[in-house]
Amino acid sequence: MSKTPQVGIFKEGSPHFYFLEYHFRSTDVSQVKAAIASCINVFSEVFVVVSFGKNAWQLVQPNWMPATLTSFKMLKGQQGHQAPSTQADLFFWLHGDDISTVFDVALHIDKQMKRVANLNLQERGFSYHQNRDLIDFEDGTANPKTDELKREAAVIAKGLAGEGGCLVLSQKWVHDLDKWNAIPVHCQEAVVGRTKVENIELEGDAMPDDSHISRTDLKVEGVPMKIYRRSAPFGSVTEKGLFFLAFGCELVRFSSQLESMYGLTEDQKIDQLLNFSKAVTGSYWFAPSQEDLAEALGVE
Repeated sequence: MSKTPQVGIFKEGSPHFYFLEYHFRSTDVSQVKAAIASCINVFSEVFVVVSFGKNAWQLVQPNWMPATLTSFKMLKGQQGHQAPSTQADLFFWLHGDDISTVFDVALHIDKQMKRVANLNLQERGFSYHQNRDLIDFEDGTANPKTDELKREAAVIAKGLAGEGGCLVLSQKWVHDLDKWNAIPVHCQEAVVGRTKVENIELEGDAMPDDSHISRTDLKVEGVPMKIYRRSAPFGSVTEKGLFFLAFGCELVRFSSQLESMYGLTEDQKIDQLLNFSKAVTGSYWFAPSQEDLAEALGVE
């Protein structure tokens, strides 16, 4: 029987999000497992997806590891651009229709986790003008179009360690909206690789080879590096951007895109979007299947 991905991964349409990352303080495995178990399946109105860093998964499930899971390593790219590593142990992604309930769940999770871990990151995300990023372009356009293709891109295949689960990349990107909004729309479109209003991909000579689409729409040995994006805008008037969140069946789907964006490829060209947005966090995670999560935590 096939294992089942965590429900919240593929549930779309929520307008409110919360992101929480923790570093384990306790090495008492039973206490850690009990704390995590008390954070899931608490409120039916809010979807909670829990993911583990490599060391954390090894702690709660020492018997096996997804083949390509590793901790995020800093990327030192061209022109001084960097993708920092802030790898933590545990990542909760919450989403739902009512911000009050989502926030209640965030408070509940933090109350349970502070017994065994320190909070490393907290961020609230929100839906912005029909799924647009704060740069005012539609986000997630490149996602696979059908449920089957989304699962093919995101879920570890049957027969492999971690089957039914997903590998995860999270990065907090801070935008310089003053700089972005100072350039003409046609220049913004060249940076992204799409028209702003119609959301149509540029073609032929109109598509720069250093646009965001050109640097991320890749194939490795003939295999499209498709991922399933679940990002959300975040922020205040002083700091704002995109909390990038993506699920993939293998880590190369993320690493190949990042290397291309930062110019760590033969042509050494960077994604021009890096001149307007800066990654300030970076972590790789494993979101186990419902069955493997229950087994690792010792719950039914």
